[in-house]
Amino acid sequence: MIIRHDIDPARYLANPAEFGAIAPICGHTEEIPVAYDQIDEMLRPSLLPSIQPEPEIIFACDGMGTLIHPRWILSAAHVAANLSTDDSVTFANTAYPIQQIILHPHWQDNEMDMNQVKNDIALVQLAAPVNNISPLSLYKPTDGQTTDELEQTATFIGQGDYGTGLTGPDAVDGKLRKATNQIEKVDGQWLLFKFDAPPEGTELEGISGPGDSGGPALLKTKKGWAIAGISSGQDSSTFGEGYYGVWEYYTRVSQYLDWIESVIAS
Repeated sequence: MIIRHDIDPARYLANPAEFGAIAPICGHTEEIPVAYDQIDEMLRPSLLPSIQPEPEIIFACDGMGTLIHPRWILSAAHVAANLSTDDSVTFANTAYPIQQIILHPHWQDNEMDMNQVKNDIALVQLAAPVNNISPLSLYKPTDGQTTDELEQTATFIGQGDYGTGLTGPDAVDGKLRKATNQIEKVDGQWLLFKFDAPPEGTELEGISGPGDSGGPALLKTKKGWAIAGISSGQDSSTFGEGYYGVWEYYTRVSQYLDWIESVIAS
């Protein structure tokens, strides 16, 4: 998650128990080497520990997903395309094997141009139900308007790389974070957010970082959180990835309700 540079980073940390239905669905481990000052190492070796500590091993998230049914996870197609039925997804310290992966039949990917990306949405079926976590609901427009989501403030949840709008993504620690942003544009496929530099933007303004793809944009409803969008990509050609001014693209879930329901029911 990429955050404001002028806000205490601890305020962006999310409580995993509050967002138990949201989890990494793919990732890898990274080794963080122990760093020493090279001059001290040459001139004052006696100050260094006699036993070198082990490097820190952390989990680096490569993509997120959200439980929307005891056996179904909603994510982005470009994330789910990297999964196989040999993989599993962990909720509340329990690993659930993947039974099948269903990409939208008309998904079209293009890493260089978000205008060429189409239908970046997928469903992942688990081999057994997750019974101890409540799935999140899908956002359904309530007033019949085609731009119902416009100008609402969404909450992003992710466990990917983090940084600020001044640095872009520059660190990995495997922690779950949340950020907010106002939906500024809506069309038949996308919810679009702009990463505004302070003093503009929301109090916890942010956007997704690498590894947050597939994670949800949540809207607060009378019944609780609902998934309005799925993190797909970013138009960063002018400013650089994660810097203030970039536009973030989330697949607009309300446009895919029929497809989602048909897949789950089949």
